[in-house]
Amino acid sequence: MKLQLVGLFCILALSGCAQQQKTWQKPGAGVDEFNQTRYACLQQVQQPYSAAYVGRYGGSASGGMTTNAGLYNACMEAKGWALIDNVIADSPSYAAAIKDINEDARAVCRNPDFYAYYSWAPCQVRETTAEQLADRSRVTSAEKPVLAKVQAELAAINARLVAAHRQYNEKQGNALATNIERSLLTADKIRREYLEGRITRGEYNKRRRDLAIESDSEAMRIVRGI
Repeated sequence: MKLQLVGLFCILALSGCAQQQKTWQKPGAGVDEFNQTRYACLQQVQQPYSAAYVGRYGGSASGGMTTNAGLYNACMEAKGWALIDNVIADSPSYAAAIKDINEDARAVCRNPDFYAYYSWAPCQVRETTAEQLADRSRVTSAEKPVLAKVQAELAAINARLVAAHRQYNEKQGNALATNIERSLLTADKIRREYLEGRITRGEYNKRRRDLAIESDSEAMRIVRGI
């Protein structure tokens, strides 16, 4: 349920080296999304090269493919990723806390007991389909207990996330945590409206997607120091 995971950072670098000064970061993204985006961008920016040499005693030629770094960065940024100062990777405790939180969040998404919810409200909110946005169904009594269990799991995860930001990130942690808390208040309102039958599944999905995008943008503004 990405609505409840706004502000969750997956700290990733192309080499995975903790000594790097910058890493690719995107609020709400996980390892799978990073790998998929990285692969797609690399496919788009591979360029052929060739070289030839002819001398007095003969010649040689070579060729292959090379990566255009500028185009690669532009592709990543167009898909919502930003190369920013590696605040978390410089703090092993911070990195470990965020890693555990990411893993637990993904476990919630994969929990078969929650399929009745995630089958129509995608965990990866940016992957919401046109069909899911157009869904005119409303809440059923059978799904209410499932949604309550999902919410309980994610509330605990978000509490850990907020605490980790404030504990380990002296520069930006409070702003990131506040952004999450503000978004969660709006998320609770959207969820109540759905549970009360005032909005459809499609409306619920659209509003949770829009909220996640808005919160992600604010989180990126914070980490960029804008």
